[in-house]
Amino acid sequence: MKELNWKDCFEPAPEAFERSVQRALQTKTEEQQMKRIIPRSAIIAFALILVLMATALAFGGDILNFLHTKDIGEVQIQKPDVEVKYKEDGILKEIRVDEAVCDGHSFHMLVTCIADPEKGALLWGFDWDKDLSTLPFAAERAAAPKVYELNPSEMVVETGGQKYEIMENLDKRYDSAYSISMDITFFIDEMNLGDTMTVSSAFWLGDYPSTENVPYSVTLPVQIAKARVYEATNLPIKLENYKVLSARITRTDMGSYFEIEVEDDYDPEEYENSMVEDEEGCSRPSITLPLHGSPWFHVLDQEGQKLPCMTNEWKDLERFSDAEEWMHLLIREMIPITQIGSSYTIQPRDSGTGELFTPYTLEFVER
Repeated sequence: MKELNWKDCFEPAPEAFERSVQRALQTKTEEQQMKRIIPRSAIIAFALILVLMATALAFGGDILNFLHTKDIGEVQIQKPDVEVKYKEDGILKEIRVDEAVCDGHSFHMLVTCIADPEKGALLWGFDWDKDLSTLPFAAERAAAPKVYELNPSEMVVETGGQKYEIMENLDKRYDSAYSISMDITFFIDEMNLGDTMTVSSAFWLGDYPSTENVPYSVTLPVQIAKARVYEATNLPIKLENYKVLSARITRTDMGSYFEIEVEDDYDPEEYENSMVEDEEGCSRPSITLPLHGSPWFHVLDQEGQKLPCMTNEWKDLERFSDAEEWMHLLIREMIPITQIGSSYTIQPRDSGTGELFTPYTLEFVER
């Protein structure tokens, strides 16, 4: 019997899992140690200037930059109540939440983390495997005493007398080698919304094997903005081994929310018969099931350019079928505020492999 390499029979582990394992196994000798080629006093003085610059950037509607707009109409930007439990003599000297906003469909808050320049610089955790020389403020980071990875923790939302564990999205920006700002965002339209909302989480710093954990909470009033709803009329659309069943756009003064329902559409017997043995002796299907990878999509404008996605999620609608591999999903994405046109081109994609699938056009009418 041929001896199998079982590791090759499975899909790669999720990036976050691999990252955790790899970093946990690192030894102290593998830690990044940067040479200081500039006098430390000059570096600290320069860092303080950059921190002050970051402070100035955070005011005056800076969250609108992350929302890709200059005006959100009736939706009010809030200065939330913030509580932070700093570690005594810790690395993080400040976690600031200057602005937060919600429209009844999604929540966004502008969070800035600032490190003590005398202790070290910050590196966004998901940038750990990148070439540091290509990242913003590379020279200042290289001259810092140490470089600490900044990582977000799980988030809990409390509103309407209930608690929700949520998976947030983040869009980050380096303000300096010592300061990182980010838009932390998630959907809220399926929550039992009360008059206020409290978001609790933490940031932890990695300087393996030691860590620093800094909890914080943010409370603000809940605002529910007026919305206009548009539904696609040219459905269902049959594509390669799946179909689009429904689509809707909900538009507020803060953003446009695309919601697309998709379902597998293939012959289970054909799928089973398509199995072939690869070089490692593992059976794999030769037909493509687009919903079984990472089935996000780009919304394209009239010129065919993709619009920014600010938050997304998908839900398994669990439609029962005789096919064990069957999937039925509702995929939701928020794009910047826009005047809703009569049609949009949707570019399905697998964010894991980068593969693009056949685009399709949806035609919308207001309901």
